[in-house]
Parts: sequence; C-alpha cells; structure tokens
Amino acid sequence: MTDVLLRAQKEKTGGAELSYTDDLAGGANGMAQILNDPSGVVPVFQPVVELGGRRIIGFEALARWPEFPGINPADAFDLARREGSLPGLDWWCRRRAVELTRAHRMDPSRYLFINVEPHSMSTPPPWGSADDLLHEVLDDDTQIILELTERTLLSDPPAMLATVAWARRNSFGIALDDVGSRPECVALLDVIAPDVVKLDRDITQMTDVSVETATVISATADYARRHGATVLAEGIEQDFDAACADRMGATLGQGFLYGRPGPLPDLAPLTGPRPELISRERGSIRPLGAILTDSPSTVGPLADVIAMCEVVENSAAIEYAPGCVVAALRGPRHVGAELGARYRAMARRHHLVGLSGAGLGQRPIPGVYGPATPTDSGDGVFAVAAIGADYAIAVLGRGVDAPVDPTDSYRWSVTTDRAVVADTARSIAADLSRG
Repeated sequence: MTDVLLRAQKEKTGGAELSYTDDLAGGANGMAQILNDPSGVVPVFQPVVELGGRRIIGFEALARWPEFPGINPADAFDLARREGSLPGLDWWCRRRAVELTRAHRMDPSRYLFINVEPHSMSTPPPWGSADDLLHEVLDDDTQIILELTERTLLSDPPAMLATVAWARRNSFGIALDDVGSRPECVALLDVIAPDVVKLDRDITQMTDVSVETATVISATADYARRHGATVLAEGIEQDFDAACADRMGATLGQGFLYGRPGPLPDLAPLTGPRPELISRERGSIRPLGAILTDSPSTVGPLADVIAMCEVVENSAAIEYAPGCVVAALRGPRHVGAELGARYRAMARRHHLVGLSGAGLGQRPIPGVYGPATPTDSGDGVFAVAAIGADYAIAVLGRGVDAPVDPTDSYRWSVTTDRAVVADTARSIAADLSRG
C-alpha cells in the first residue's frame, strides 16, 4: 500500500518526481496503518454555537490520529474510498465518537454531530452488528445529528436517501454538510429534507460573490423558512463572518472564532431551552395513495392522465434546470421505446432520475435508477414528480374502484405545491436501488 500512497501523492503534485524521503515514506506508512486498523481513531470535538449569545449547544466529532499528526483526515477518507476500505473506517469513527462522549459523560442537553458516509450504512460494521452501537446511543439521552455531504448527494442520491430514512426511523437528526460547495445540490434540498443545513465556509466567508452563491443563500433560507429547519454557518473565523452568517439566515455557527477542534470540555448543562433541531415529521415518507387522497383531484379518462405525465417528462427532458425526476409505474404505464427515450434524455440532464415499479431491473434504462424491490406493486398509484431549485410539479393517478369503463375512470391530481411534490418524489425515490 505504501507504493499506492506514494503514487497518489505524486498525482496530487501534478506528476512531479518525488524522492522517497523519510517524511513521505513515514506518511505513507502511517496512512497504511490507519487503513489497516482504523480502530485507532481518536475524535476531537468542535463547538456548535448559537450566533446570538454564543451559547454552545453541541459539538461536531472530527476524526484525528494523534500518532500520525501530519496526516490529513480528508486524505485518509479519500484513499479509503479508492481502496474500498471506507465502510470500516467510517464505522470506527462513529463508534469512537459515541464511546468518548459517553466516557466523558457529555451533557445530554447538547447535540452531538457525527459525520456519515452513506455507502457504509449498507455494510456491517467490523465488530459484527450495527445494533451494538445503536443500542449504546439509544440508551443515552444524547441527541445525535448525522452529517451527510453534498458529494454523496450527487454521486449516489438513493444511498443518501436510504441513510436519511434509516436515521429517521431511529430518531436521529439529519444535517446536510458543505451546502454551497456544489450549488446544484440545492435543487434536492426539499427531497432530502435535512433538519440542519450547513453552509460551506466559502459561502459564509463570501470568498466567491456570484449568482450561484446568491442562489444557494436564497434557496437555503427559503427551505429553512418553509420547513422550520435550521441554518448553520461553517468557517466563522472573525466577527465579519458571523455578521454575514446572520444576514444569510443562519442561527447557528461553527468555526475558529468559537473554538478549534479539541478534547471534549466539561460544561455545565444548558440553562434555558435548547433549540429544537430534530423533527420526526420533517422528511417523512408518505405512501403515494395517501398523497393522492389528500390532494385536490378529479376523475377522468386515462388518456388525460398519461398525457399530463408526458408533458411533465418532456419538459424535464429539455427545459427544466437540473434537479430530480422520478416516476412510479403502475398498471397502465410501462417502459416502452418512447418513455425510454425521454428518461435517457432526462438522465443526461438531472441529478436523480429513477423509475420504480414491479418487474423493472435496477437499471431499466441507462443512467436511470430502478427499484430496489422490483416485485413490489405498491398501492396502485402511478405518478411522476419533477422538482428543482425553482420548479416543482407532480402528477398522480389511480383507477377508480369497479369502473364501468376502465379507461374512463381514473382519479388523478396535478400539483405545483412544492411540499406535495417533494413528498411524492421522496416516496418514489425511497424505493430506488443504490448505485
């Protein structure tokens, strides 16, 4: 593995020749030891504060290896990802964070933020069972918020959504980290529905004043307002950054101005109410049938419903800015040549394109996610939902019981209500296979 690390270091320097110095070889050997035995990770903790009054309401656990101080944790995770050893490293980082907070009897009135790589959640931990760690957490009163990065949101949205659903089922909160580092990710905010949106340090410090930056700030503030979510600004290093964060709608902050990562301090319990960051309702997954039942609808011919679905899909293929387009195929809708061409076009344009329905494979069309449960026939509702940063539309339909003419008796709804469209997209996406 040392040769691999040295080669990777050479690539990072643009291909320049490197001598096998003691420092470089020592760093490579240290990285190899970390990946071979990731259980040696020692977390440090950085405070999360309320911008008004600077009260510490939680800590983020960050991975460190004191035995190898020169190793950048981000490099360790990147190499583990390339080498296929990321799940073990990620699980050990979480375990050590939980163990250390319990050993230090961290005040349970404060939140603990823990980073998660969604791909690791489908892999059992090195010690055998995720339940071992889960029970340790659930037996404690500490509220845990899992941090997910934009990188996974773009590379494998279904893996991100599966992790979010798992977290919700186990009463964990969700934070979306580094928002703004990839401006296109704000298109999927409503589908992920995080409890906390963490603005990237470049946004907080206004290092790049652009239309994209303004779009991220506006979309984030709008999402937080509609969902009652919280905005946390990262990278606050001076009072100017804090003032910028406040104007962007952030109520929480993190950065060197408030404290560097270090040992977990002994603090008295919070006085007064702590901010309620976690909601059981935010981002919940509702059955398509329930969404249709609760929506204004009409009864009409099947041809009208199919035509409206095609209008949404054709527009998404050529007009809509990149976002999410997903459909549930039930009964009369199936993958034919025309529908396949539309979804291939959308897969080249959007971040998440998927189809669920009985009999479909995990990749029914190139670039399109298929169902994780291909035998599930659902509740008879077929639907299509398209949502992005500045648009939202969904169509849902289902046959009426015991119709006189099956082709003329479909209850259906078309909506541009962003919350309903997000619910529809989330319901469909929850059944998509991971990458």
